Amino acid sequence: MSYKHFPTPVRIILQQSQEFIIASAWDALEFLRGWPAGHVGRAYRIALQHCMDALDGILSPRKAQASFMAAAREAGILATSKVPA
Repeated sequence: MSYKHFPTPVRIILQQSQEFIIASAWDALEFLRGWPAGHVGRAYRIALQHCMDALDGILSPRKAQASFMAAAREAGILATSKVPA
């Protein structure tokens, strides 16, 4: 199975002290499984499905990334700056 790398990594910040770099659909799926309590909504469920679909080759990694970013934005944990190269 391929990890299905995202076009660009996604930066997540929890409580201003924990930073995570999510670079693939697999990373996103693992992060989603430990999602912060109280932030599980429609965007979360869509991201979870899209990441699984990307790993199965049904959706593109780009679509999974967009869904993951939407869920992170809804939960208020998406970093606003880009990941350093």
